[in-house]
Amino acid sequence: MIVPSLMCFVWFAWVGGTAVDLELNGAANSVILGAANGGKILAMTEFMLAPIAQILTWGMAVLIVNTINAAGDEGPKARPHIMFWGAALALVVGGLLISGGTGAIQTAMVIGALPFSIVMALMCVALIKAIWNDGRREAAGIATTVDPETSTMPAE
Repeated sequence: MIVPSLMCFVWFAWVGGTAVDLELNGAANSVILGAANGGKILAMTEFMLAPIAQILTWGMAVLIVNTINAAGDEGPKARPHIMFWGAALALVVGGLLISGGTGAIQTAMVIGALPFSIVMALMCVALIKAIWNDGRREAAGIATTVDPETSTMPAE
C-alpha cells in the first residue's frame, strides 16, 4: 500500500509542480490554465520534452493495461500477451482518433465505464450490508472473525 501511494505522490507532485511552474513563469502562456479539466495533463506534456513525454505517456498506458490483463505477470510467458494487448490498444485508440477524434474516445470511455459503474454501486451496497450484518452478529455474540489457532480449516 505504501509503494503505490508513494509513486502516486511523486507523479502528482512532478506533473502538478511542473504545470504550476510553467504557468507562474509564463512559459505556458496560460495554455494549461485555459485547457479543459480533462486536457490539462495533455496541455502540460506539450511543454515538457514533447517527444519523450508522448512516448512515456503511451508507454505507461500500455504498461498499465497489460499489467492488469496479465495479472501482474511480466515474465517471458506474458510477453506475447503484453504485445497483443499493446497492439490492440493502439489500434482501437488509433481507430477512434481517426473516426471521431477525442470526442469518440470520450464517448467510448463513458460507454465502457457505465457497466463498471453499476458493478461499483452494487459493491457499495454489498459492503454496507456486510458491515450491517457484522454488527448484528457481534451484538448477538457470534464471532465475526476466525481465530487461526482454533480454526479447523486444513493448512495450505
